[in-house]
Amino acid sequence: MAAGLSLVLSGCMLPRSGPSAAEFARSADAGAIRLVEATAQDAAESQKADPGIGFTPEWQAVAPFNTDVIGVGDTLDVTIFERDGLGMFPAGQDGASRLTGLPVESGGAVQLPYVGSVPVAGLTPAEARSALLRRLRRVVLSSDVTVAISGRHSLLVSVQGDVTKPGMVPLGPETRRLTSLLSQAAPTPANLEQAVVTVRRGMQSTSLRLSDIFEQPAQDIALRPGDVVIVRNVVSAVSVLGAAGLQGRVRITKRAYSLIDAVADARGLNDAAASPGAVYLMRLSNPNELTATAPAVYHFDFRDPAQIAVAARFVVHDGDAVLIANAPFAQASKVLTAFSGVLNTARSAAQLAP
Repeated sequence: MAAGLSLVLSGCMLPRSGPSAAEFARSADAGAIRLVEATAQDAAESQKADPGIGFTPEWQAVAPFNTDVIGVGDTLDVTIFERDGLGMFPAGQDGASRLTGLPVESGGAVQLPYVGSVPVAGLTPAEARSALLRRLRRVVLSSDVTVAISGRHSLLVSVQGDVTKPGMVPLGPETRRLTSLLSQAAPTPANLEQAVVTVRRGMQSTSLRLSDIFEQPAQDIALRPGDVVIVRNVVSAVSVLGAAGLQGRVRITKRAYSLIDAVADARGLNDAAASPGAVYLMRLSNPNELTATAPAVYHFDFRDPAQIAVAARFVVHDGDAVLIANAPFAQASKVLTAFSGVLNTARSAAQLAP
C-alpha cells in the first residue's frame, strides 16, 4: 500500500493529454520554443496572405492576346476569285475556288498551287489576305481572295487537375482571360476557398485561391499561348490536442478559419479537464529550418473576453497545432481518484486477511 501510495502522490502513474502551462514556460526558458502572448497585432498579421501568393503586377498588366493571329499548326480556308478568265484554279458555279484545310507549316508558311510558300504566321487573316493577293497577282492578273482560320492549333493553353473538362483549350474571344477559361473547364471543388489555381508560364509559376480570382478583378489575368492552368482541391487541417472536447485533426473549411473556429469544431474545452487560461497555438515559422528556428507558440487566456476576441480573429494555417493544457485541479482529481483506488484495494485485502 505504501509503495502504491508513493507512486500515486508522485504523479508518475497519472496519464495526461498534453503539457501543462508550467512545462510550456520551462520550454520557453530553455529556448526550445518562442512563447508569445497573443495580441490583436498578431491576429492582424495572421490574416495577411502568404508572401508570393497572387499574380505579380507584371502578369496583371499583360494585355489580352490577339486571338486573330495565325500560328504554326493552324489550318486556313482560302477562297480565290479569278476575273481574267484563265481558270488556273478550279472554280465552282459561283466562280470561286475554295482551298480548305491548308496547314500552316512549321516554318510559318502556307503552300498554294502556282504561288508556292507564303509566310502567314503572326499575321491576322486580313494581313494574310494582303500577302496572298500580292503573290497571286504575279500569276493571276485580276483576282481577289479571302482567308479564314478553320482550325486553331497554335494558341493553346492546357487545363489540368480537378476540372470537369481537362485538356488543351484554344485561346479565343471567350477564353482570353483566366475566369472565362475556368468557367469552361468547370472546376470540381464545391468550396472555392479550398481550391487553388496554379498558372505556369515558361519558367514562372504562381498560385492563388480560386475564390480570389473571381472576387478580385486584378487577378483575372490575360492568358498567353502555352500557359498551363492547374486546379487542385486543397485539404488543410489543424491538429487539436490536450484538454479539448475532441482531440484530432480538424479540417479548415474556410479562408479566415480562426483559432475559435478550430476549438469550436473540436467541441470546445473539456469542462472536466481544461485550463481556460492555458490555450496555445504552435506554428512553425519556416518548416524548412526546423533546426535553426524554434517554433512560435502563441498563448491565449480564454478567461479574458478580450483574448477570446483576439482568438476569433487569429487565423490558423495548415499544419498548426492547438494545445489546451490541463487544469491543476484535473491532476489533483486524478490523484484523489487513484488514491481512493489504493485505499479500496487495501481495505479489501484487509477484509480478506485471516
